[in-house]
Amino acid sequence: MKLLLSILLAGLLGILAMLGFFGTYMVCAIIVGVIFRSYILINEIHKQVVPANSNDRVKEVYERYVKEREGKETEN
Repeated sequence: MKLLLSILLAGLLGILAMLGFFGTYMVCAIIVGVIFRSYILINEIHKQVVPANSNDRVKEVYERYVKEREGKETEN
């Protein structure tokens, strides 16, 4: 059913594109709307998948490395 709906909508967009300036404007507006909505959804998925404080572990390991490095330099 979704495939049939997609085919019909693609046909409608093709007819709109042939109507001249107004049809071209409508097709472009639909395409830009889909791209914008996709960007928003991808951004929301990214926020849920990647935690906000995921860089804290990297910072901790780096700080520990720097401290160990300074300790070895003072020994020499």
